[in-house]
Amino acid sequence: MFIAFIRFVKGPSLPDRLLAVDTVTLTLAGMFAVLAIKSSFEFFIAVLILAVVGIISSVTVAKYLVKGKLL
Repeated sequence: MFIAFIRFVKGPSLPDRLLAVDTVTLTLAGMFAVLAIKSSFEFFIAVLILAVVGIISSVTVAKYLVKGKLL
């Protein structure tokens, strides 16, 4: 996760930074899911929201990079 953060800060291009943010987001979602299972906390909705927001933001930025417009 530290390496992905370094890639986000020093990434030579926007797609590199996007990939780093996506990696960190999905890693955090996985860590929260494991924590929820091990400690029997019920915050799976928060994990699901984090994962969905990460995926939607990645797709939106990728679409913007390819087409130059959001919609």
